[in-house]
Amino acid sequence: MKLIIAGATGLLGTEIVRQSLQIREITQVVALARKPVELDESIDSSKLKSVVIRDYGEYPDDVKAEFAGADACIWTVAVTPFRTGSFDFDEVKRVCQDCTRLGFEAMYEAGPARPFRFMYLSADGTPRDPTKKPVIMADYQIMRYTLDLTLMSLLVNQCNTELMVLKFPIEKEGVEVCIAQPGVIANSTTWSRALVANIFRVVNVFGRPFPNVQRSELAAAVLNQVIDGFEKETLLNADLVRLGQRKLEFRSSTQAP
Repeated sequence: MKLIIAGATGLLGTEIVRQSLQIREITQVVALARKPVELDESIDSSKLKSVVIRDYGEYPDDVKAEFAGADACIWTVAVTPFRTGSFDFDEVKRVCQDCTRLGFEAMYEAGPARPFRFMYLSADGTPRDPTKKPVIMADYQIMRYTLDLTLMSLLVNQCNTELMVLKFPIEKEGVEVCIAQPGVIANSTTWSRALVANIFRVVNVFGRPFPNVQRSELAAAVLNQVIDGFEKETLLNADLVRLGQRKLEFRSSTQAP
């Protein structure tokens, strides 16, 4: 399998790259990012092709050539909810919505395998009806499925992007899509994130009142889905936790001495 990972140097993208290089079924990894991928020297990177682009909305012919024959793409490129204040609305829309379409079209034009599986990373709680406003982070969540003004328009844009992705199989033959809607991604890359991750681990003993998923679980879940096929059109946080934990436990058991 040839896999494209878009946003390969981001928080989630780096973990997806790391895990993908250890999966036998994946024979080629195209790591798409605006800077080279840096990996620990202990990781075998012989399957990795780091492709650097200036912008996720521009794909020169030499970059498209790297997409040829790809079996799947995991698209993690977005402006996260906590960073929206650093960008004006037009830029948030461009990155989250326009770049997603342009990236997909560049991959399709390159001549992917059939089926070509496109996994889009969205956010927990994004409604499919833009008239229904979620309670938590409503303005950002509608942003990847429709479009308005101020923070409310972020929620609408989120909504629009999901709707756009869901139409890809109708517009292009041989395409399968899945939207992952994780909650808070917990990880230990910094001391502050480690603290939050540990708090969630304690809280999760009593259930998951606040949707959250460990970064390793989320990476394992989306990789499992692009390899084995999409379980359903939209994977909620609980689905991602279930799939990720199951896959990590399986890997652990098969690698045990």
